[in-house]
Amino acid sequence: MAHIYLMTLIIIFMIESFFEVKWFAQIRDIFQRSGRITPTKRVQRVVKIETQWSWFSWILLILLFILPKVYTFLLICIITLIETIIVYELYNARNYAQQINK
Repeated sequence: MAHIYLMTLIIIFMIESFFEVKWFAQIRDIFQRSGRITPTKRVQRVVKIETQWSWFSWILLILLFILPKVYTFLLICIITLIETIIVYELYNARNYAQQINK
């Protein structure tokens, strides 16, 4: 049962990662099309957090192969939870960027 739960969390993480990249690119595109040189402070904060998370998530993913199996479940749960929060913030930042650049 735990194996099925882990596989489900990994699939959710992969889907969220796809949307993370997609929405990050859309935010960049919105500001490039609008002619603004720099995004607003709110969007800058979300982009900065997303960039930091991208690097940190790679470290955590590498740890999955190094740590004993006992910690795999906890680490996958933490990675998926943080990824969900980041994707939610990117979604909100993308909608905010679209509204202010109309």
